[in-house]
Amino acid sequence: MLDQIKQIVAGFMGIRVSDVLEEKNFLDMGMDSLTLLKIIMDTENQFGVHFENEEIVEIRTVIDIFNIVEKKLSL
Repeated sequence: MLDQIKQIVAGFMGIRVSDVLEEKNFLDMGMDSLTLLKIIMDTENQFGVHFENEEIVEIRTVIDIFNIVEKKLSL
């Protein structure tokens, strides 16, 4: 699942999957808020989950997205 999320991020950022670091802040990667929303929407579609607004504002890294998806899938 983490690899799939990294692939989504890499696709929207136009970088290699190997360059996506799980704990690197998206702002440090040069990501803007619109790109993050697109990543979240794609992740929701791929995993069949829904991110709440309160969760979205807390997302800073790939691992943040992973943790939310993992939590939702285990409920």
